[in-house]
Amino acid sequence: MKGLRYLGRGEARIAKMPVPETKEGQILLEVAVSALCGSERSDYENGCSFVSGHEFAGIVRETNGCRRLKAGDRVTVNVLAGCGDCYYCRTGQPQFCRELHVCQGGHAQYAAVPEECCIPLPDYMDFEAGVLLGGDTLGVAYRAVNKIRPDFGRVAAVIGAGPIGLGVISLLKYYGYYAAVMEKNQLRCHYAAELAGADEVLGQFSDTCPGERLRELTGGLGADVVFECSGSPLAERTALEIVRPAGTVVFCGENYKGLEIIPSDHIIHKEVTLTGAFYFTRNDFYGLCEIYKRGFDPKTAVTHRMHLDRAPDACSMFFSGKTGKVLLYRDQTCRTGHGTEEKWKD
Repeated sequence: MKGLRYLGRGEARIAKMPVPETKEGQILLEVAVSALCGSERSDYENGCSFVSGHEFAGIVRETNGCRRLKAGDRVTVNVLAGCGDCYYCRTGQPQFCRELHVCQGGHAQYAAVPEECCIPLPDYMDFEAGVLLGGDTLGVAYRAVNKIRPDFGRVAAVIGAGPIGLGVISLLKYYGYYAAVMEKNQLRCHYAAELAGADEVLGQFSDTCPGERLRELTGGLGADVVFECSGSPLAERTALEIVRPAGTVVFCGENYKGLEIIPSDHIIHKEVTLTGAFYFTRNDFYGLCEIYKRGFDPKTAVTHRMHLDRAPDACSMFFSGKTGKVLLYRDQTCRTGHGTEEKWKD
């Protein structure tokens, strides 16, 4: 089979490799589509010995001691798997399990996947919607947006318009919020406005004008809620500064470097609620299915659709900030798996 290899130093290539063998409790998945994710940057820059890719969907071809799935089932993959026995696993929150492990291998023609990570796709959902609703972009975005109290205000600021930021914007607009976006990449500013439907693009989060504009929009109060989707320490501090008193800040972007804040100024005296959104659960996916049935379009964050053979070019564009969400297909049709095929072009 073919698969994508990250070689390090920003190099990637398509290589031939054996079809993976399944272990007890795993399925062999024929991947129909996978999606590039910003969290793969480390693999891309440093290299890795495995096939990367943790957003993918496809058709079950073989099962090994599985109870629920059978050959021919269409599934999307939630790649976080826990021990299955602890409090968090038993309450549907495996992302907090101390024995958490991640299922990889999506950027290939086939992948061996634990049955527990597979979520059957509804008949009304094609693979493209499945990988978007069942992956980081909208899974994390949905979990983040659902941190907001139902009675909250209507002006939201989003810092960072990468794939997750675009997902947050599209969901905010679906729920009726006024979405103002801070982004330094001009192409992503365009995507935020034209694809995701942002009401305003305010410029870089390091500028003073965005904060002034937010106060103007809110009668001097500041944003009701701020979603930080870049992981930049400066952006996270800015989020705490531009949110109004009694507002909410949601951190979505990963930051392992640390953050310098003044708790009394940024949180305590403003009574700010600060929370995070880490991946998503099956229940989040089912919630996304419901709004999808009611008309939510998950494909607004997608800017490029390319064949797996062109994945090295796709990676170069994606990791240099020249795209939104990128989908990698395995053949020349968007196969739904239930009798419908849609032609597509790179």
